[in-house]
Amino acid sequence: MQATLDAPVRTSATGLDRILATGHPALIVFETPDCGPCDSLRPILDDLAREFTDRVLIVCVTDASEGWLAARYHLSFVPTLLFWRDGKEHARIKGNPGPAAIRDYLEFLTTGGHRPKPVEGPRHTLEARYRTPARPVPDGPPRGLLVPGRRPRA
Repeated sequence: MQATLDAPVRTSATGLDRILATGHPALIVFETPDCGPCDSLRPILDDLAREFTDRVLIVCVTDASEGWLAARYHLSFVPTLLFWRDGKEHARIKGNPGPAAIRDYLEFLTTGGHRPKPVEGPRHTLEARYRTPARPVPDGPPRGLLVPGRRPRA
């Protein structure tokens, strides 16, 4: 028995790689909890997930402000919508352009027809956070490293 996904899948960055590895057409939505345009996008995604059941997987990644994730996917704004098929990005929308524009891009993703006009919508600038190292960084160069003008530590 196969599960029917008629609602967006909510995942963290760690689950995203496994989802993309399936090769299934997917709309990846990067968002943050404190984003107004992201909040207004959620009911639209719920409707589109029901409309595109078994054709496109809609995935919401809620920790888009993680620095490494923002760098890996070149995220500057939230929401950012990436349209994936066969393991690569085919289109990108910055912001919430509304249901008609997203639907056009989903049709493009599933049929391979011609690409819709570029669109953008209301969005917030992403403030990426990088976590501090778990252990303190030692002072000075590591043992055995020769620094000009200094004698090696014994």
